[in-house]
Amino acid sequence: RIVCRHPAAQREGQQVNTAPQVPADAIRQADDLATPRDPSLARLFDYWQSKRGGRAMPSRADIDPAELRSLVHHVMLYDVGKPGEPFLVRLAGQAIVDFVGRNYTGLPVTAGMPPEAAERMVEILGSVVASRAPRFRTGYAYWHKDKSYRRFEACFLPLSPDGEAVNMIFA
Repeated sequence: RIVCRHPAAQREGQQVNTAPQVPADAIRQADDLATPRDPSLARLFDYWQSKRGGRAMPSRADIDPAELRSLVHHVMLYDVGKPGEPFLVRLAGQAIVDFVGRNYTGLPVTAGMPPEAAERMVEILGSVVASRAPRFRTGYAYWHKDKSYRRFEACFLPLSPDGEAVNMIFA
């Protein structure tokens, strides 16, 4: 909690609490979507589809950042560990870092999240691994204490080196 003297309160000798109010729920009104609505995510999904060809999913080697120049600052890549191991953030684009307020590259996906949001994120990523299929979400996120809720849309696209086991999620 941060307490300081507000100029108007100083005249009256009062202290004013300026601590930002951080809600217990980091994500609100989130729902699954059948397909992406956002044009950028639709382009990313189309790219993923083109790279998978006849396979269930493409591999990380199929993804070329140079082909995604306009989107590269808005993407994340998650490492999928062995069962029981945490999902790790392998890459976070700069636009995501700016929104969240910190670069979580190399850390567990749940780092910095309130417990309910962390559980939900693990469930979402786990469902992509189990189904070996994309998942699309929309809602409102409050990821950084100095920012208000913002509408988001996200996609979670599985990647596999062998077309069977998911080892990364492209988001």
